[in-house]
Amino acid sequence: MNNTPNTSLKTPPTVPGVPLLGSAFAFVSGNGVSVDFLQKAQKEYGDVAHFTAARKSFYLVSDPALVRQVMLERAQEFPKVEEMNDEPRGLARFLGHGILTAGYEEWKPQRKLIQPLMQPRHIAAYGDTMAKMGEKLINQWQEGEQRNIHADMTQATMWIIADTMFGIDVEQSKELETMGNVAQKIVIGDLSPLLPDALTGRDKKTAQINAALTALVQKFKAEAAAKGDTNRKDLLSILMSMRDENGQPMSEEFLRNNILTMFFAGHETTANTLTWAFYYLAQNPSVLKELQKEVDGALAGQRLPTVEDLPKLPYTLQVIKETMRIQPTVAMIPRGVRQDAALGEYQIEGGSIVLVSPYVQHHDPRHWQNPDVFDPERFSAQNEEKIEKFSYMPFGGGPRICIGSHFALMEAQVLLALIVSRYELALAPNAKVEPLRQVTTSPKFGLPMIVQRRK
Repeated sequence: MNNTPNTSLKTPPTVPGVPLLGSAFAFVSGNGVSVDFLQKAQKEYGDVAHFTAARKSFYLVSDPALVRQVMLERAQEFPKVEEMNDEPRGLARFLGHGILTAGYEEWKPQRKLIQPLMQPRHIAAYGDTMAKMGEKLINQWQEGEQRNIHADMTQATMWIIADTMFGIDVEQSKELETMGNVAQKIVIGDLSPLLPDALTGRDKKTAQINAALTALVQKFKAEAAAKGDTNRKDLLSILMSMRDENGQPMSEEFLRNNILTMFFAGHETTANTLTWAFYYLAQNPSVLKELQKEVDGALAGQRLPTVEDLPKLPYTLQVIKETMRIQPTVAMIPRGVRQDAALGEYQIEGGSIVLVSPYVQHHDPRHWQNPDVFDPERFSAQNEEKIEKFSYMPFGGGPRICIGSHFALMEAQVLLALIVSRYELALAPNAKVEPLRQVTTSPKFGLPMIVQRRK
């Protein structure tokens, strides 16, 4: 498509903003991306709503048919935003051209390499590890104590991804948590930078974080090498044994970027989903009761769940899917616009950013009855097949859909069933629960809960 405006197309309605800054402060605040702003923009200005933030132009696209075009049918016209920048920005600051951030041509061979490790038949072998790591966590719990469930879920999923993908053991630390939070803040800030990097210190912070991340990768590789297990066929082993077209080992940068991508993406999103699941279960006792009934029947005697048990735990999976609907771990997906493009009846300017918001999609009353109510029955076998495509997209969509979706669902189902079979979690008195929506959505102040052993 050329850059000449199509006069038969309309200009999308624009959300009014203030001079120079536009809607910058309404769009991104101290709590990250404002889903309230995005929902209001969709409701008042329609399924293609334009707004500006600082020096950038955005189009929020909310019609499932148009979202399908952006994410699937015309995905190469709307690439990852990292691909549109001359300098590393967004997640590319930290993950370079790994599988999550690479342009299409660089991405294809990486996807081909990693995809087999994430197929259902392959990840079934990880089920026992998932259950054992969950048991390792709850064996640390004391009756009636207060726990930060977000930190606990992060630790369990970190153990799982480190063991299954890298063959090593990694402990959660305050340093890792802080580093992740600062990195996410920088990524969101890159969407609508109010000030040059030189005045914000983003570049300096990025360099410090990258040095720490590179050291983390070196530690992973050294620990794996020290074990000397040449029979392992995990991700780290495969990456380190790969050769390029000239028979040379893959570059250190290639290894670093993909190890970091799989490590962080492979544990954080599931940890957030489980955290929010326990929060909503505590708020919905009838749902919790139904879930307990199912897991008690499937895991008689509070034994560890296995992969063979998963078909007997459909309601457990429904709870997870409803959690991802009401609180998707990724609230917003940005895509670049290569050049002027038609989207529906509207003209979209080249060089701008298209936003697809799973949160907006998942809370649209046109597609979901009582969308703010937590109701796992939406995902019963009978109801799930009626859900319109791209009105529910917890893992994104199109060719760049999350490569670890099967792994994440299985992991969440195993851990949720295990913990619910043995413990009941109640929100701690005076707990302040507030979503922080940056790249992913986590509770800003953690999730303090009281753990009570079930008899």
